[in-house]
Amino acid sequence: MQKNKSNIVVVIGAQWGDEGKGKVTDYFAARANYIVRFQGGNNAGHTIILDDKTVKLHLIPSGVLHKECKLVIGNGVVVDPRVLIKEINMLKKEGLSTNLLISDRAHLIMPYHVDIDYHLTNYQNELAAGSTRSGIAPVYADKLYRHGLRVSDLLNEDLFRIRLQKSYDFNKALVENVFKEKFEHTYEEICEEFLGYGSIIKQYVANITEVLSSAVEKDEQIMFEGAQGACLDVDHGLYPYTTSSNTIAGQVEAGSGVGLNAAKKIVGIAKAYLTYVGRGPFPTEIKGDLEEKIRDVGQEYGTTTGRARRVGWIDLVQLKFANQLNDFSEIILTKVDVLSGIEEIKLCVGYKVDGKDFKGVPSDIYNFKNITPIYETLSGWASLPDYIESLDQCPEELKNFVSRVEEVAKVKISLISYGPDRNQTFKV
Repeated sequence: MQKNKSNIVVVIGAQWGDEGKGKVTDYFAARANYIVRFQGGNNAGHTIILDDKTVKLHLIPSGVLHKECKLVIGNGVVVDPRVLIKEINMLKKEGLSTNLLISDRAHLIMPYHVDIDYHLTNYQNELAAGSTRSGIAPVYADKLYRHGLRVSDLLNEDLFRIRLQKSYDFNKALVENVFKEKFEHTYEEICEEFLGYGSIIKQYVANITEVLSSAVEKDEQIMFEGAQGACLDVDHGLYPYTTSSNTIAGQVEAGSGVGLNAAKKIVGIAKAYLTYVGRGPFPTEIKGDLEEKIRDVGQEYGTTTGRARRVGWIDLVQLKFANQLNDFSEIILTKVDVLSGIEEIKLCVGYKVDGKDFKGVPSDIYNFKNITPIYETLSGWASLPDYIESLDQCPEELKNFVSRVEEVAKVKISLISYGPDRNQTFKV
Protein backbone atom coordinates (compact mmCIF):
# COMPACT_ATOMS: atom_id res chain seq x y z
CA MET A 1 0.00 0.00 0.00
CA GLN A 2 1.35 3.43 -0.92
CA LYS A 3 1.89 5.70 2.07
CA ASN A 4 3.28 8.84 0.41
CA LYS A 5 1.13 11.90 0.14
CA SER A 6 1.48 13.60 -3.20
CA ASN A 7 0.32 16.45 -5.34
CA ILE A 8 -0.71 13.79 -7.88
CA VAL A 9 -4.01 12.10 -7.03
CA VAL A 10 -5.65 9.30 -9.02
CA VAL A 11 -9.33 8.53 -8.38
CA ILE A 12 -10.38 5.05 -9.49
CA GLY A 13 -13.66 3.17 -9.18
CA ALA A 14 -12.92 0.07 -7.13
CA GLN A 15 -15.92 -1.97 -8.24
CA TRP A 16 -18.04 -2.20 -11.41
CA GLY A 17 -18.51 1.54 -11.89
CA ASP A 18 -21.19 3.86 -10.49
CA GLU A 19 -19.40 4.10 -7.13
CA GLY A 20 -19.91 7.85 -6.70
CA LYS A 21 -16.66 9.01 -8.32
CA GLY A 22 -18.10 12.32 -9.53
CA LYS A 23 -18.89 13.56 -6.05
CA VAL A 24 -15.54 12.35 -4.68
CA THR A 25 -13.60 13.88 -7.55
CA ASP A 26 -15.37 17.15 -6.90
CA TYR A 27 -14.40 16.85 -3.23
CA PHE A 28 -10.70 16.66 -4.20
CA ALA A 29 -11.08 19.17 -7.04
CA ALA A 30 -11.37 22.08 -4.62
CA ARG A 31 -7.55 22.15 -4.40
CA ALA A 32 -6.61 20.76 -7.83
CA ASN A 33 -5.11 22.82 -10.65
CA TYR A 34 -5.90 20.14 -13.25
CA ILE A 35 -8.42 17.32 -13.48
CA VAL A 36 -7.61 14.79 -16.19
CA ARG A 37 -9.67 12.04 -17.78
CA PHE A 38 -7.42 9.36 -19.27
CA GLN A 39 -9.68 6.59 -20.66
CA GLY A 40 -13.20 5.74 -21.77
CA GLY A 41 -15.63 8.10 -23.43
CA ASN A 42 -19.22 9.20 -23.01
CA ASN A 43 -20.11 5.67 -21.90
CA ALA A 44 -19.14 7.03 -18.48
CA GLY A 45 -21.55 9.15 -16.53
CA HIS A 46 -21.22 11.12 -13.32
CA THR A 47 -23.62 13.29 -11.40
CA ILE A 48 -22.58 16.27 -9.27
CA ILE A 49 -25.06 17.79 -6.84
CA LEU A 50 -24.58 21.20 -5.20
CA ASP A 51 -27.49 22.84 -3.41
CA ASP A 52 -30.25 23.00 -6.03
CA LYS A 53 -27.98 22.22 -9.01
CA THR A 54 -27.70 18.73 -10.50
CA VAL A 55 -25.08 18.44 -13.24
CA LYS A 56 -24.82 15.24 -15.30
CA LEU A 57 -21.66 14.82 -17.35
CA HIS A 58 -20.47 12.03 -19.65
CA LEU A 59 -17.24 13.35 -21.12
CA ILE A 60 -15.99 16.52 -19.43
CA PRO A 61 -14.16 15.89 -16.12
CA SER A 62 -15.96 16.48 -12.83
CA GLY A 63 -14.34 19.72 -11.59
CA VAL A 64 -16.83 22.03 -13.27
CA LEU A 65 -17.76 23.69 -9.98
CA HIS A 66 -14.25 25.12 -9.66
CA LYS A 67 -13.58 27.87 -12.21
CA GLU A 68 -9.79 27.98 -11.70
CA CYS A 69 -9.42 24.26 -12.33
CA LYS A 70 -8.34 23.17 -15.82
CA LEU A 71 -10.39 20.25 -17.15
CA VAL A 72 -8.33 17.96 -19.37
CA ILE A 73 -9.51 15.27 -21.79
CA GLY A 74 -6.46 13.07 -22.40
CA ASN A 75 -5.39 11.10 -25.45
CA GLY A 76 -6.73 7.84 -24.00
CA VAL A 77 -10.29 9.20 -24.06
CA VAL A 78 -12.47 8.69 -27.13
CA VAL A 79 -14.45 11.83 -27.97
CA ASP A 80 -17.86 12.19 -29.55
CA PRO A 81 -17.80 15.87 -30.63
CA ARG A 82 -21.61 16.03 -30.56
CA VAL A 83 -21.69 15.05 -26.89
CA LEU A 84 -18.73 17.28 -26.07
CA ILE A 85 -20.28 20.40 -27.63
CA LYS A 86 -23.62 19.69 -25.94
CA GLU A 87 -21.88 19.52 -22.54
CA ILE A 88 -19.90 22.70 -23.18
CA ASN A 89 -23.11 24.55 -24.04
CA MET A 90 -24.87 23.15 -20.97
CA LEU A 91 -22.06 24.28 -18.67
CA LYS A 92 -22.06 27.76 -20.19
CA LYS A 93 -25.81 28.01 -19.65
CA GLU A 94 -25.40 26.99 -15.99
CA GLY A 95 -22.54 29.47 -15.48
CA LEU A 96 -20.08 26.66 -14.70
CA SER A 97 -16.46 26.18 -15.73
CA THR A 98 -15.53 25.51 -19.35
CA ASN A 99 -11.82 25.80 -18.64
CA LEU A 100 -11.30 22.86 -20.96
CA LEU A 101 -8.27 21.34 -22.72
CA ILE A 102 -8.60 18.46 -25.21
CA SER A 103 -5.70 16.31 -26.35
CA ASP A 104 -4.93 16.64 -30.04
CA ARG A 105 -4.23 12.88 -29.97
CA ALA A 106 -7.65 11.78 -28.68
CA HIS A 107 -9.66 9.64 -31.10
CA LEU A 108 -13.05 10.67 -32.49
CA ILE A 109 -16.28 8.69 -32.28
CA MET A 110 -17.92 8.85 -35.68
CA PRO A 111 -21.65 8.28 -36.39
CA TYR A 112 -20.97 4.86 -37.91
CA HIS A 113 -19.19 3.78 -34.69
CA VAL A 114 -22.47 4.26 -32.81
CA ASP A 115 -24.34 2.21 -35.43
CA ILE A 116 -21.74 -0.57 -35.29
CA ASP A 117 -22.04 -0.67 -31.48
CA TYR A 118 -25.72 -1.59 -31.91
CA HIS A 119 -24.96 -4.20 -34.56
CA LEU A 120 -22.08 -5.65 -32.52
CA THR A 121 -24.23 -6.06 -29.41
CA ASN A 122 -26.86 -7.93 -31.43
CA TYR A 123 -24.17 -10.04 -33.12
CA GLN A 124 -22.51 -11.05 -29.83
CA ASN A 125 -25.86 -11.89 -28.26
CA GLU A 126 -25.40 -13.55 -24.84
CA LEU A 127 -21.67 -12.73 -24.83
CA ALA A 128 -22.33 -9.00 -25.29
CA ALA A 129 -21.10 -6.85 -22.43
CA GLY A 130 -24.29 -4.79 -22.14
CA SER A 131 -22.87 -1.83 -24.04
CA THR A 132 -24.13 1.74 -23.62
CA ARG A 133 -24.09 1.76 -27.44
CA SER A 134 -22.13 4.98 -27.57
CA GLY A 135 -19.63 3.75 -30.18
CA ILE A 136 -16.83 3.09 -27.69
CA ALA A 137 -15.72 -0.42 -28.69
CA PRO A 138 -15.78 0.32 -32.46
CA VAL A 139 -13.70 3.50 -32.10
CA TYR A 140 -11.08 1.73 -29.96
CA ALA A 141 -11.02 -1.02 -32.62
CA ASP A 142 -10.44 1.56 -35.37
CA LYS A 143 -7.65 3.06 -33.26
CA LEU A 144 -5.87 -0.31 -33.24
CA TYR A 145 -6.58 -0.89 -36.94
CA ARG A 146 -4.72 2.44 -37.36
CA HIS A 147 -7.36 4.10 -39.49
CA GLY A 148 -9.00 5.95 -36.62
CA LEU A 149 -9.53 9.70 -36.77
CA ARG A 150 -8.04 12.01 -34.14
CA VAL A 151 -8.89 15.46 -32.87
CA SER A 152 -5.82 16.86 -34.65
CA ASP A 153 -7.22 15.61 -37.98
CA LEU A 154 -10.19 17.96 -37.61
CA LEU A 155 -7.83 20.92 -37.73
CA ASN A 156 -6.49 20.05 -41.20
CA GLU A 157 -9.29 19.75 -43.75
CA ASP A 158 -7.22 18.12 -46.51
CA LEU A 159 -5.82 15.48 -44.15
CA PHE A 160 -9.21 14.89 -42.55
CA ARG A 161 -10.83 14.23 -45.95
CA ILE A 162 -8.16 11.67 -46.89
CA ARG A 163 -8.23 9.87 -43.54
CA LEU A 164 -12.02 9.92 -43.31
CA GLN A 165 -12.30 8.20 -46.70
CA LYS A 166 -10.27 5.21 -45.44
CA SER A 167 -12.21 4.92 -42.20
CA TYR A 168 -15.54 5.46 -43.96
CA ASP A 169 -14.92 2.80 -46.62
CA PHE A 170 -13.77 0.22 -44.07
CA ASN A 171 -16.71 0.72 -41.71
CA LYS A 172 -19.24 0.85 -44.55
CA ALA A 173 -17.97 -2.53 -45.78
CA LEU A 174 -18.13 -3.89 -42.23
CA VAL A 175 -21.77 -2.86 -41.75
CA GLU A 176 -22.92 -4.10 -45.13
CA ASN A 177 -20.91 -7.31 -45.49
CA VAL A 178 -20.51 -8.61 -41.93
CA PHE A 179 -23.62 -7.31 -40.15
CA LYS A 180 -25.74 -7.31 -43.36
CA GLU A 181 -27.24 -3.96 -42.39
CA LYS A 182 -27.88 -0.76 -44.30
CA PHE A 183 -25.19 1.93 -43.96
CA GLU A 184 -27.04 5.15 -43.16
CA HIS A 185 -24.39 7.80 -43.79
CA THR A 186 -22.76 9.56 -46.74
CA TYR A 187 -19.12 10.58 -46.84
CA GLU A 188 -19.88 14.23 -47.64
CA GLU A 189 -22.45 14.62 -44.85
CA ILE A 190 -20.04 13.29 -42.22
CA CYS A 191 -17.17 15.34 -43.61
CA GLU A 192 -19.02 18.64 -43.47
CA GLU A 193 -20.58 17.88 -40.09
CA PHE A 194 -17.27 17.03 -38.42
CA LEU A 195 -15.28 19.85 -39.97
CA GLY A 196 -17.94 22.11 -38.46
CA TYR A 197 -17.33 20.53 -35.06
CA GLY A 198 -13.61 21.12 -35.54
CA SER A 199 -14.15 24.86 -35.91
CA ILE A 200 -16.07 24.88 -32.59
CA ILE A 201 -13.65 22.84 -30.47
CA LYS A 202 -10.32 24.01 -31.92
CA GLN A 203 -10.03 26.69 -29.22
CA TYR A 204 -9.79 23.90 -26.61
CA VAL A 205 -7.28 21.64 -28.41
CA ALA A 206 -3.80 21.39 -26.90
CA ASN A 207 -0.64 19.31 -26.66
CA ILE A 208 -1.49 17.74 -23.31
CA THR A 209 1.97 16.23 -22.84
CA GLU A 210 3.43 19.75 -22.80
CA VAL A 211 0.67 21.05 -20.53
CA LEU A 212 0.92 18.30 -17.93
CA SER A 213 4.71 18.03 -18.02
CA SER A 214 4.89 21.72 -17.21
CA ALA A 215 2.37 21.26 -14.39
CA VAL A 216 4.41 18.38 -12.92
CA GLU A 217 7.61 20.47 -13.02
CA LYS A 218 5.84 23.25 -11.12
CA ASP A 219 4.50 20.79 -8.50
CA GLU A 220 0.94 21.79 -9.33
CA GLN A 221 -1.96 19.72 -8.03
CA ILE A 222 -3.13 17.21 -10.65
CA MET A 223 -6.02 14.81 -10.29
CA PHE A 224 -6.63 11.93 -12.68
CA GLU A 225 -10.27 10.87 -12.86
CA GLY A 226 -11.02 7.27 -13.78
CA ALA A 227 -14.23 6.25 -15.54
CA GLN A 228 -16.16 2.99 -15.05
CA GLY A 229 -14.50 0.75 -12.42
CA ALA A 230 -11.44 -1.43 -11.90
CA CYS A 231 -13.42 -4.65 -12.34
CA LEU A 232 -14.55 -3.56 -15.82
CA ASP A 233 -10.95 -3.26 -17.06
CA VAL A 234 -10.59 -4.86 -20.50
CA ASP A 235 -7.61 -6.96 -19.34
CA HIS A 236 -8.39 -7.61 -15.69
CA GLY A 237 -12.19 -7.60 -15.61
CA LEU A 238 -14.46 -10.53 -16.45
CA TYR A 239 -13.74 -10.63 -20.19
CA PRO A 240 -15.76 -10.25 -22.42
CA TYR A 241 -18.17 -8.57 -19.92
CA THR A 242 -15.87 -5.56 -19.65
CA THR A 243 -15.55 -2.06 -20.98
CA SER A 244 -13.22 -1.38 -23.95
CA SER A 245 -10.36 0.39 -22.17
CA ASN A 246 -8.00 -0.08 -19.24
CA THR A 247 -9.68 1.43 -16.19
CA ILE A 248 -6.98 0.86 -13.57
CA ALA A 249 -4.41 3.34 -12.24
CA GLY A 250 -1.69 1.86 -14.45
CA GLN A 251 -3.40 3.49 -17.46
CA VAL A 252 -2.90 7.04 -16.17
CA GLU A 253 0.42 7.79 -17.88
CA ALA A 254 -0.46 6.17 -21.22
CA GLY A 255 -3.91 7.77 -21.37
CA SER A 256 -2.82 11.29 -20.46
CA GLY A 257 0.57 11.43 -22.16
CA VAL A 258 2.83 12.26 -19.23
CA GLY A 259 5.42 10.21 -17.35
CA LEU A 260 4.94 10.19 -13.59
CA ASN A 261 7.94 8.51 -12.01
CA ALA A 262 6.83 9.79 -8.63
CA ALA A 263 4.64 8.89 -5.70
CA LYS A 264 0.94 9.11 -6.41
CA LYS A 265 -2.01 9.06 -4.07
CA ILE A 266 -4.29 6.41 -5.57
CA VAL A 267 -7.80 6.71 -4.15
CA GLY A 268 -10.29 3.89 -4.67
CA ILE A 269 -14.02 4.57 -4.53
CA ALA A 270 -16.29 1.79 -3.27
CA LYS A 271 -19.97 1.71 -2.41
CA ALA A 272 -21.27 0.06 0.73
CA TYR A 273 -23.07 -2.34 -1.61
CA LEU A 274 -22.57 -3.32 -5.25
CA THR A 275 -24.29 -2.36 -8.48
CA TYR A 276 -23.72 -3.71 -11.94
CA VAL A 277 -25.05 -2.76 -15.35
CA GLY A 278 -24.60 -5.54 -17.87
CA ARG A 279 -25.42 -9.10 -18.79
CA GLY A 280 -22.60 -10.89 -17.02
CA PRO A 281 -22.77 -13.06 -13.88
CA PHE A 282 -23.16 -11.17 -10.58
CA PRO A 283 -22.36 -13.47 -7.61
CA THR A 284 -23.72 -11.30 -4.76
CA GLU A 285 -26.87 -10.13 -6.58
CA ILE A 286 -29.92 -9.39 -4.40
CA LYS A 287 -33.36 -10.23 -5.75
CA GLY A 288 -36.87 -9.14 -4.81
CA ASP A 289 -38.16 -6.36 -2.58
CA LEU A 290 -34.79 -5.56 -0.98
CA GLU A 291 -33.21 -5.05 -4.40
CA GLU A 292 -35.99 -2.61 -5.32
CA LYS A 293 -35.64 -0.77 -2.01
CA ILE A 294 -31.87 -0.29 -2.34
CA ARG A 295 -32.20 0.71 -6.00
CA ASP A 296 -34.88 3.30 -5.26
CA VAL A 297 -33.20 4.79 -2.18
CA GLY A 298 -29.82 4.88 -3.90
CA GLN A 299 -31.29 6.09 -7.21
CA GLU A 300 -29.44 3.33 -8.99
CA TYR A 301 -30.26 4.16 -12.57
CA GLY A 302 -27.56 4.71 -15.19
CA THR A 303 -26.50 8.33 -15.79
CA THR A 304 -25.76 7.47 -19.43
CA THR A 305 -28.53 4.97 -20.27
CA GLY A 306 -31.17 5.38 -17.55
CA ARG A 307 -31.10 1.60 -17.14
CA ALA A 308 -31.94 0.15 -13.72
CA ARG A 309 -28.72 -1.13 -12.16
CA ARG A 310 -28.57 -4.61 -10.70
CA VAL A 311 -27.95 -4.53 -6.94
CA GLY A 312 -25.86 -6.83 -4.72
CA TRP A 313 -24.09 -7.11 -1.38
CA ILE A 314 -20.57 -5.70 -1.11
CA ASP A 315 -18.00 -8.17 -2.46
CA LEU A 316 -14.77 -7.93 -0.46
CA VAL A 317 -12.98 -10.55 -2.60
CA GLN A 318 -13.50 -8.26 -5.56
CA LEU A 319 -12.47 -5.17 -3.56
CA LYS A 320 -9.26 -6.90 -2.45
CA PHE A 321 -8.56 -7.76 -6.12
CA ALA A 322 -9.09 -4.12 -7.13
CA ASN A 323 -6.60 -3.13 -4.42
CA GLN A 324 -4.06 -5.61 -5.78
CA LEU A 325 -4.48 -4.11 -9.26
CA ASN A 326 -4.24 -0.46 -8.17
CA ASP A 327 -2.32 -0.42 -4.88
CA PHE A 328 -4.78 2.00 -3.29
CA SER A 329 -3.40 4.55 -0.85
CA GLU A 330 -6.89 4.74 0.62
CA ILE A 331 -10.53 3.89 -0.03
CA ILE A 332 -13.51 6.23 0.12
CA LEU A 333 -16.68 4.40 1.09
CA THR A 334 -19.87 5.87 -0.39
CA LYS A 335 -23.63 5.56 0.03
CA VAL A 336 -23.62 4.09 3.54
CA ASP A 337 -26.89 5.99 4.09
CA VAL A 338 -28.65 3.82 1.49
CA LEU A 339 -28.33 0.75 3.74
CA SER A 340 -29.94 2.51 6.74
CA GLY A 341 -32.92 0.60 8.07
CA ILE A 342 -31.85 -2.83 6.77
CA GLU A 343 -31.78 -5.21 9.73
CA GLU A 344 -29.04 -7.53 8.49
CA ILE A 345 -26.27 -6.65 6.03
CA LYS A 346 -24.22 -9.27 4.21
CA LEU A 347 -20.57 -9.00 3.19
CA CYS A 348 -19.04 -11.48 0.76
CA VAL A 349 -15.72 -12.55 2.32
CA GLY A 350 -14.83 -15.52 0.10
CA TYR A 351 -15.79 -17.67 -2.88
CA LYS A 352 -16.53 -21.33 -3.41
CA VAL A 353 -16.54 -22.73 -6.95
CA ASP A 354 -18.03 -26.18 -7.49
CA GLY A 355 -18.07 -26.64 -3.72
CA LYS A 356 -14.36 -25.87 -3.23
CA ASP A 357 -12.72 -22.75 -1.79
CA PHE A 358 -11.45 -20.49 -4.59
CA LYS A 359 -8.61 -18.04 -3.99
CA GLY A 360 -8.91 -14.66 -5.69
CA VAL A 361 -11.24 -13.68 -8.54
CA PRO A 362 -11.72 -16.15 -11.43
CA SER A 363 -10.57 -14.96 -14.85
CA ASP A 364 -12.93 -17.19 -16.82
CA ILE A 365 -16.68 -17.11 -17.30
CA TYR A 366 -17.25 -20.74 -16.27
CA ASN A 367 -15.76 -20.40 -12.79
CA PHE A 368 -17.21 -16.92 -12.28
CA LYS A 369 -20.71 -18.13 -13.15
CA ASN A 370 -20.33 -20.93 -10.62
CA ILE A 371 -19.24 -18.80 -7.66
CA THR A 372 -21.09 -19.41 -4.42
CA PRO A 373 -20.41 -16.39 -2.18
CA ILE A 374 -19.27 -17.00 1.40
CA TYR A 375 -21.13 -14.40 3.45
CA GLU A 376 -20.69 -12.85 6.84
CA THR A 377 -23.82 -11.19 8.24
CA LEU A 378 -23.66 -8.06 10.40
CA SER A 379 -26.41 -6.18 12.18
CA GLY A 380 -27.51 -3.13 10.20
CA TRP A 381 -27.87 0.46 11.42
CA ALA A 382 -31.34 1.90 11.87
CA SER A 383 -30.44 5.45 10.82
CA LEU A 384 -27.61 7.98 10.62
CA PRO A 385 -27.30 11.50 12.05
CA ASP A 386 -28.19 14.32 9.68
CA TYR A 387 -24.74 15.85 10.08
CA ILE A 388 -21.61 13.76 10.73
CA GLU A 389 -18.08 14.98 11.40
CA SER A 390 -16.47 11.72 12.54
CA LEU A 391 -17.07 7.99 12.79
CA ASP A 392 -17.53 8.41 16.56
CA GLN A 393 -20.94 9.96 15.86
CA CYS A 394 -22.08 6.90 13.93
CA PRO A 395 -23.88 3.79 15.20
CA GLU A 396 -21.74 0.87 16.40
CA GLU A 397 -23.16 -1.24 13.58
CA LEU A 398 -21.66 1.07 10.94
CA LYS A 399 -18.33 1.12 12.78
CA ASN A 400 -18.31 -2.71 12.71
CA PHE A 401 -19.11 -2.70 8.99
CA VAL A 402 -16.26 -0.29 8.21
CA SER A 403 -13.82 -2.29 10.31
CA ARG A 404 -14.71 -5.56 8.57
CA VAL A 405 -14.39 -4.05 5.09
CA GLU A 406 -10.88 -2.83 5.94
CA GLU A 407 -9.89 -6.15 7.50
CA VAL A 408 -11.02 -8.50 4.74
CA ALA A 409 -10.20 -6.36 1.67
CA LYS A 410 -6.91 -5.17 3.21
CA VAL A 411 -7.67 -1.50 2.53
CA LYS A 412 -7.72 1.69 4.60
CA ILE A 413 -10.94 3.74 4.53
CA SER A 414 -10.16 7.45 4.80
CA LEU A 415 -13.50 9.12 3.99
CA ILE A 416 -17.14 8.10 4.18
CA SER A 417 -19.94 9.63 2.12
CA TYR A 418 -23.43 9.45 3.61
CA GLY A 419 -25.58 11.37 1.12
CA PRO A 420 -25.63 12.85 -2.40
CA ASP A 421 -24.60 16.41 -1.45
CA ARG A 422 -20.89 17.19 -1.75
CA ASN A 423 -20.85 18.29 1.93
CA GLN A 424 -22.18 14.94 3.20
CA THR A 425 -18.71 13.44 3.66
CA PHE A 426 -16.54 12.96 6.72
CA LYS A 427 -13.00 11.82 7.50
CA VAL A 428 -12.35 8.57 9.32
